[in-house]
Parts: sequence; C-alpha cells; structure tokens
Amino acid sequence: MHLKCPHCSTVLNVTSPAGTQVQCPTCQGVFVVPQAAPQVGPVITPKTSGSRAPDKPKVGATEEGAEEGKGSGREIPWNAIIKTGYIVFFSLLSAAALFVVYLFVSANAGETDDVVIDKADFNRGNQIQQRITQAETGEQHIKWIPAKNSATMEGFKVKVNHVDWGETIGKDERGEIVTSGRPFINVYLELSNRSDKTFHFKSWYGNVFTSPSGALRTAQISDDNKRTYEPIMFDDLSDLKWWTKQKTFAPLEEGTDVIVFDVPEDFDPNQIENLYLDLPGEAVTRDGADQAMSGSYRFQIPKSMIQGL
Repeated sequence: MHLKCPHCSTVLNVTSPAGTQVQCPTCQGVFVVPQAAPQVGPVITPKTSGSRAPDKPKVGATEEGAEEGKGSGREIPWNAIIKTGYIVFFSLLSAAALFVVYLFVSANAGETDDVVIDKADFNRGNQIQQRITQAETGEQHIKWIPAKNSATMEGFKVKVNHVDWGETIGKDERGEIVTSGRPFINVYLELSNRSDKTFHFKSWYGNVFTSPSGALRTAQISDDNKRTYEPIMFDDLSDLKWWTKQKTFAPLEEGTDVIVFDVPEDFDPNQIENLYLDLPGEAVTRDGADQAMSGSYRFQIPKSMIQGL
C-alpha cells in the first residue's frame, strides 16, 4: 500500500504489516504503519523559492545510454544532436554559396562598358623614380624638359600638347563610341621630324620596348609624391583620338600620339603640382640605323596643363 511519510510527505510503497516501524529513505525518519492507510493521489511539488523538482525516471534507456547519462539523471540525445549538426552544417554551406553568388552578381552589375584593360608591368630598366631623385639631389645631370617646350633626339621632336583628366573615349571595331567608365590620365603628344632623315615610329600607347641592355620598358608617369603609374591599353578600342599606331615620318612630316595611364580610383590630380613623364626613345628608329634610339624624352608637366580639373 502507499503511505505518506509524516515527516517529509514522501509517498512510499509499504508492504510491512500494520504496527511495524518503517524508515523513510528520503528523510530517514521512522514511523509506524497504521492499521488502515488511505489511498494517496499524485503528489505535486510546489514551486517555492529554492525548491527543485525531483528528477524524472529514465524510460526506455539502453544500457549504453544509461551508462553515459549516469550522474545527470538524463539520457544524452545523440540522435537529436547529430540531426541538429547536419541542419546547421547545410545551412552554413547554403549561406556561403549564396554569398559567392552575390559577390559575382555585384561585381558584374557595376560594369557599364565592354572595355577590357590590360595593364603593362615592364619597367625594371626605366627607373623613373631614381632619375627624379638623382635630378633633385644633383647626383646626376638629368633634365626634365618643361612641358611647354619640346624635346628633340636625333632630329625627332616630341612635345606635350596637353594632359586630360577624364574618361578615355574611342571607337570599337564597329565604329561605335565606347568609354572607360572612369577617369584616367590621358597624355596627348605632338610629333615631328625636324631632320633630313626618315624615322619609323611605333606608338607609346600599348607597346613595350627593349632597351640596349635588354630591359623591357614602357612609357611611365610619376607625381610629386613619387608614385608611379603605368600605361594601359583598351583591348576593345580600334581607334583612339590622336593615336598613331605606327608611322614612317618623312623629313618635316608631323603627327600625333596619345598615352593612357592607369591611376587608382581615389587619385586626385588637384593634390599634385607636377607630373613627370618618361617616354622611351626606343619608340623611334632612324631609317638605316642598326637599332632604335635609346634614352628618354623626359617632361615635367605642371598642373596648369591638366584639363578637366
């Protein structure tokens, strides 16, 4: 029969006869089994401050589960944990895949023109920064021609007409106008043969030249802070304002050329006072000569010559 301990109210299943002393396993109190014990219903543990509900009995625990849960009174739900782990893993994997797709779409969404830019990186032999420093310190006599004047080597004259800070505009193979989408440094040059010889010219735009020492060179430009910018070429342009891809200059003949220099998007031409332009002489070859000219056409371009500011 079921009896309630008079000391702690614990319900006990008692099989001892009436008049027998029974010890409560919960509070260790001793009491006598009465003659007629009434039936006791389920006990509700009150939720008083500091009280703790008794542990629930383990139902259907396997031997392995019971051993692992020993000491806590509860079976560890391994199946639920594994299932939750799979859900979390695949959720993270799906989120990562969506993020990659987002980056791809965002990158392509910002493209406004079908212009492909190929940046040249061949100037181990140019040493424009070293030449600027040598000229400043007087270590070596290197003259940077004021851009309002012209520079002549072996009778072939080059002059800076102007520098444009703005989008590069040209025509594609279908003759349609295309733009670079953001500003670059565009340098426009006047060329002329001031001798009785014939010269063969190859544009500074998009070409790499080899110096007598074997070093690869391109046109370069630098600012007052000695940051150097390399030329770029737009693959989708078949025609560019002032561009002369190549030309044979007869005596007294004139022509033009253009160079586009790559700069970071945060470049601010208003923060500089001068640009320093270095043009490899190897772009010009005198007719009958064994090799192209060497050296450089060097110009110091003041900010006043930069249009578009």
